[in-house]
Amino acid sequence: MSRGSDPTPRIADLVVKPAMVKRCARWAAVATVAAALAAVLGRAGTSQDVAPAGALDISREPLPSRSPRFVQQLDVSVFQRGNLHAHSARSDGDSPAQLVFAWYRDHGYQFLALTDHNNYLDATRPPASQVQDFLVIPGEEVTMAAAGQPVHVNALCTKRRIGGGTFRTARAALAWATSEILAQGGVALVNHPNFHWAIEAEDIAGAEGAQLVEIFSGHPHVRSDGDATHTSAEEKWEQALSAGQPIAAVAVDDMHSLTGADKQVPQVGPGTGWVEVFAEETSQAAICAALGAGRLYASSGPRLTRLAVASDTFTLWVEPPDVMVEFLDRWGVLLEAAPATAEAEMSGAAYRASYQLRGPEQYVRARLTAPDGSRAWTQAYWVAR
Repeated sequence: MSRGSDPTPRIADLVVKPAMVKRCARWAAVATVAAALAAVLGRAGTSQDVAPAGALDISREPLPSRSPRFVQQLDVSVFQRGNLHAHSARSDGDSPAQLVFAWYRDHGYQFLALTDHNNYLDATRPPASQVQDFLVIPGEEVTMAAAGQPVHVNALCTKRRIGGGTFRTARAALAWATSEILAQGGVALVNHPNFHWAIEAEDIAGAEGAQLVEIFSGHPHVRSDGDATHTSAEEKWEQALSAGQPIAAVAVDDMHSLTGADKQVPQVGPGTGWVEVFAEETSQAAICAALGAGRLYASSGPRLTRLAVASDTFTLWVEPPDVMVEFLDRWGVLLEAAPATAEAEMSGAAYRASYQLRGPEQYVRARLTAPDGSRAWTQAYWVAR
């Protein structure tokens, strides 16, 4: 009978060869693992897989987080008062420089930057060097034109004259002036954004590296508060800050007129806006370093006697009483507003306002408003998590 017609297998056909043994062993191992995995998966979600009492359920634990805290911490109670924008008869002011220095010295200021238009004041030479018991900071108002409008930047703590120029755009003018000032190791102050409405918030971004911007000026023509169709200088600063530009706000008087006798000059008197710099001593090195780092507050009236930024708390001690204090976040969001309250445990008249971080803040700055409408502004203190 032939092999193809016999249905009974022969003994020789049933012999298991070594190669077959190895393959079967591998298949058995795979099958065992698969069966074990299927058993585990089959039990998933059943009551027998509930974790014992007290066991840590990692899937339900919140991700670890840090409490919000201020990036910079400080406690300041010594301030140096100064004005960063003033004029004399060397440009368009009505009085000699010596009389300008004398007025500020005699009215409680520790320093002044005399910033005549495109006219550099060397503090080591007369008349600046002749003033006694008073610090004069090197200064110049770099006076430019852009698209037919005035664009000005104060050069502070510089070494030589820069002069002005004509530019196609305000942004280009600000970029050029700032670069020239920083090249001398100076401090760049973007002046009066609302003068002729020449500078918009986006233009301030062109002043890359500028340390300061005016948000208040005693000069009535610069319209710091804006109008129905133009934002205030403070709002332009806020927009620059919120966009990530590290720039500090200042108040100035832009003084032109000590006597008021010369009607050909702007009738802008002294003492309407100033800065209080965080410095232990009245020296050019200390004042210029503080200006460059934005270590100051700005005011047109209210005064701080102390400013403290702790890990999670921002506290101000203010004068006079009845000052309303607003704590503000990025884009001008109001966090809290309350009048400064009397601090009974301290001797004398002390009024305090404090804000504690709650979590979502990007930064915190304070705006103080006195009953007479005058204001003061701190810088923005950033929050980390």
